[in-house]
Amino acid sequence: MPGQTTAPKSDQLPDRLLRDIYRRPSSWLLDELRLVPASERQDLIGYGPAAAGVAFATNSHFTPPSGGSVVVGGACLTNCTAQLERLRAEFVADTLQPLLLAAWARVPCVLFLPIGEEIIVSDPSISPSAWQDFGQCLEGFVNRIAAAIPDGRPPVLVRTDKKPVFTTLDSAADAITGLTPAEDLEELYTIRPSKSSRKPPSPARLRQYRRSIVTYLPTVVSDLLGGTSVEHVVVAENLHQAKAISTARAVMAATGARGHIDHLAHVPSPSVSGTGRMARAEDHSTVFCLEGAEAKAEKVRRMPVSVRQFWESVWPDPLLPGTAAHGGDRVRAAFAEWHRLLNEISSAPPARDASSQTRHSAYQGATR
Repeated sequence: MPGQTTAPKSDQLPDRLLRDIYRRPSSWLLDELRLVPASERQDLIGYGPAAAGVAFATNSHFTPPSGGSVVVGGACLTNCTAQLERLRAEFVADTLQPLLLAAWARVPCVLFLPIGEEIIVSDPSISPSAWQDFGQCLEGFVNRIAAAIPDGRPPVLVRTDKKPVFTTLDSAADAITGLTPAEDLEELYTIRPSKSSRKPPSPARLRQYRRSIVTYLPTVVSDLLGGTSVEHVVVAENLHQAKAISTARAVMAATGARGHIDHLAHVPSPSVSGTGRMARAEDHSTVFCLEGAEAKAEKVRRMPVSVRQFWESVWPDPLLPGTAAHGGDRVRAAFAEWHRLLNEISSAPPARDASSQTRHSAYQGATR
């Protein structure tokens, strides 16, 4: 039947995807980023994304989230230009992983929505108010995704454009400037060696980088949660964030700060062709959440087996009530569900002051 694939072994899926994306075996990537396979960890047995191979690697001294931990995550908004029509499917994949981990471990989940960073580095022709309206829609979308997860709790949503959050992150970023010189950050989000002609990051980009690094620090997470004590942060973000998370760990060591940062890294969303990351793919090799059904179906048909398996593994079965309506094609059913959820939000954006209430009430509910 079209759309049906054979379930991959957990150690096969990431290697196939990563070889195509990076032209390197997964073993090379693990060595380069100083990570170890999640599949070898006994303490992650029973965690679905690790069993499927989507949650791919951890730092060497990884401790799974437990009663005193907070799971932290945040999806990038690559090239969306404050338009919901430009929101890529990778946003959902990167949002789901921290939500799923927090639900499995029954701990709070803090999700950063990087609207403030987009305002800093995006085209100045896009007004801050456009980004703020976009952020309101994202809040509603993320909350609906979270509500579909069995045994999940509402996440703590942290909008980085909100003034108290923006100020906290700026102050924390300023405080680590001496520990994070520009030359050390030039390839913060580069895994393969870059070309010598690559331009160094602009001051605005460096500011964005430092603001992102501090979101992993337990003290900053604690401040954003109103002073609630946080000593263990487990970051559930994709492989491309590994260097930033390691830098945050180095900052903690240099300052003698208390706490611990771990990283459960998942495979970055592949492009339609599987030859690169969706974050950097051209439109014809990108799936947009609000894209029409016909355009999505054409892109799904072009996906190689490993890419289909990735998207089948990202969205768990209980979240796919409409699979039968798509001829049993789980990938098309997942994309259709994301379209439905986002379309509902875009038709009725949430109230402007929802984020601060969501942040406090959700954390209280998650810690009961």
